[in-house]
Amino acid sequence: MRKSRNEKYLRSLSLLLKERGLKQADRELAIAAVKMVESRAIEPTYIMWDDPAKFKRLLVDPQRDKEAYFALPIQVKRWERPPVPPAKPAKEMKVLAFYGSPRKNGNTDILIDEAVRGVQNAGAAVEKFALCKMKINYCIGCRRCKDVDRPPFCAQKDDMTNIIYPRLAECDAIIVGFPVYSARENAQLSAFIDRWDCVGRFNPAKRAMVIGTWGLPTVDTYDYVIEYIMLYLNTHGVTPVEAVSACGFEGVLHGFDENRKAMILKYPSELKKAYEAGKGLVTT
Repeated sequence: MRKSRNEKYLRSLSLLLKERGLKQADRELAIAAVKMVESRAIEPTYIMWDDPAKFKRLLVDPQRDKEAYFALPIQVKRWERPPVPPAKPAKEMKVLAFYGSPRKNGNTDILIDEAVRGVQNAGAAVEKFALCKMKINYCIGCRRCKDVDRPPFCAQKDDMTNIIYPRLAECDAIIVGFPVYSARENAQLSAFIDRWDCVGRFNPAKRAMVIGTWGLPTVDTYDYVIEYIMLYLNTHGVTPVEAVSACGFEGVLHGFDENRKAMILKYPSELKKAYEAGKGLVTT
């Protein structure tokens, strides 16, 4: 594996040298070659290489100093998406909101609530579910959902089968929100989407909004995680039409202020982007 990765680095470096008409690579070009191979999950390493002072200010000091923590740039990005008008008016739509964070009233939860408020103000009905409070077993790979004599939903008997699947069959759109702790979707959301193999057969022409949050101070670091969740939904008959990502929540108070309130509440103009995306989910 190590040899294969080194070969990729050298191949990328060779392409960059050729592209720029150079015969010898400097440190900057070598780093650029590494960035072509590695994911943005190692963004802190890139910052440390490029600007040690910035690395200290954004990633070291906030872990031990409240002043540095509160100075972190909290950012929300509403992704640009081509308009895909819904098949019916908002007032006739049913929306399900799933939040994968185990922290009630945390930044992910607040962003989802704002999206829900946008959906409701547009006239649609919403039902919200906290995945961490539901009994959702992990997929056991029995493949009964693929059999000719398959059960209506899933062979397992839990909240996924008894509560979520029937509602997914009837809804018009969903909101999925989750934190990124380890360079991917968190465990609660992973267990949830692993159980989607039977969804495609009863889930025609639905829409989705994806919300992802993380601690690192760059708002595009985990774009690939958001993109993966959107692709996964799309392969199961659900079309993502809105996406929101938010960053800058790591540090000594772990995304909360001194009163245990979500830090995103201090940035109403950023929070509004989730509200507008919620409206867009059921209107444009």
